[in-house]
Amino acid sequence: MVFKISYHIMPWEIDYALLSFTQLKKSSFYLPDDVTIKIDAALNLSDYLIDWDNTKMPKQFFIDKFNNLLVLLDRYEVNPIIYEGKENYGFFDVQRAAYEPEVDYYIGLCPDIYFSEHLLSLVVESVKVIPNKHFVLIPEIYKMWDWTWDEITNKQYLDVPYDQWSKGDIFEIRHNLKTSSEVVTLQPVNKPKFAWWFDVYSKDFYEKIAPVPEEWIGYGGWDFYAMNIAEYLTHKNIDFQQYIMRGQTAFEYPIGPLREKGYINYHKKYFSIKKNAVDQRKIFEANLSHYLQKAIKNLEQNNYYE
Repeated sequence: MVFKISYHIMPWEIDYALLSFTQLKKSSFYLPDDVTIKIDAALNLSDYLIDWDNTKMPKQFFIDKFNNLLVLLDRYEVNPIIYEGKENYGFFDVQRAAYEPEVDYYIGLCPDIYFSEHLLSLVVESVKVIPNKHFVLIPEIYKMWDWTWDEITNKQYLDVPYDQWSKGDIFEIRHNLKTSSEVVTLQPVNKPKFAWWFDVYSKDFYEKIAPVPEEWIGYGGWDFYAMNIAEYLTHKNIDFQQYIMRGQTAFEYPIGPLREKGYINYHKKYFSIKKNAVDQRKIFEANLSHYLQKAIKNLEQNNYYE
């Protein structure tokens, strides 16, 4: 089996790479010999997004640090990407470039996510027993800001008030996970919900059902787009199912003390960020309905449902 992890970071997220790569290093010792893990690790230094002439930290600092951290991934097949061009480069470009004929499953990983060193090996074993042709597999999460996340929330945190979700401590979450006696199980999810927090995607879902269109540039909410397509598949009685891995919790580092003490992207105040970067999400969201209609029409015209 071959898995591909896509990992895109902006320079002000560079410290998260140390945390992520450390966990991946530890994860590598639990993997079976018959699995290959590929990682596309991209550092985005685009001149389109960042005014480097007016940024207080030199570009080379981030290049050097990124290259040094790649040593932690020495047990994987790594494709390091450092983009320094003038185009609007971003997450979509990394995701689109990830497609490979030999890859069986894709994993989306945001740079600021904590995950257990056992999660990757559990993913490898879990996909072997999933019967569906098309699927998404996710770990549990901590409490979020509204009820739509509750189905994929660890039951231990369901009583946390919605307006207190950001007060949690990721290290307490980590401790609870390591001391829990809960047996890891897979459970179907009634309504698709995922957020690129160590999500695992079956090959056809990622490459053919919800691929990143060529017209998309930079950054936007692919996860929300893909969730809408996944929900549409369930209405069409297509062989699709999302699963949650109970007993494994992944969540954002920057909550609780780390959020309150300003750990979130503290480098960012030294950057001169162009308006181009700020507008990307707004542009994507304004066109989301059009993107969904086009995707569904394309699937129907190609008789994908038959």
